[in-house]
Amino acid sequence: MKLLRFRTEQPYEEDKQLAKGMLRNEEPAIREFMDIYFPRLYRFALMRMGDDASGAEDVVQQTLVIAARKIGTYRGEASLMTWLAQICRRELIRHVQKTERRRKVVALFDDEPLFDALMETIDDDNPLDLTERTELITMVHAVLDQLPNRNGDILEWKYIDGLSIREISEKLGMGTEAVQSQLARARRAFKQAFSEVHQLNYS
Repeated sequence: MKLLRFRTEQPYEEDKQLAKGMLRNEEPAIREFMDIYFPRLYRFALMRMGDDASGAEDVVQQTLVIAARKIGTYRGEASLMTWLAQICRRELIRHVQKTERRRKVVALFDDEPLFDALMETIDDDNPLDLTERTELITMVHAVLDQLPNRNGDILEWKYIDGLSIREISEKLGMGTEAVQSQLARARRAFKQAFSEVHQLNYS
């Protein structure tokens, strides 16, 4: 008695062919990829972001950029949408973390002496609108990134990540008194650098 052998189509074959076309930079494949997966991923992200349309669009765009760069790693072991959703989930987490860090910076405007330089530039009779606050937050991060001698790292650890002096000293392998001294120098450096940047942007 002969055993019947059924020929089954290899799963996700169309997805793999689309991925290969993307890898070869074929315009029809790229267009098809965007037409199919941008709206799907947008719905996927929007449902998880409380209807934050702008945030969802940013996450999806970043997801697609990463996917295009890594499309050669797609092996068809799952659907292309499943593969993309995994990337999108990671980007959603990063977006939330970034948003949380920005929220902490906004809170620091009023709560921490590090940002006295910010308050000195704000006229109490003319409160900042959302765009201006966003610009200031961006400027804060830019200044922190440019500070020398790990000053930016120390300020972020202390005022944004909420680490204690002891935790920072362990990170740096320094004594707590040395960390406190460097933190004071970092705060002075930040105030000077921020004031200069602010004058260039708003003068």
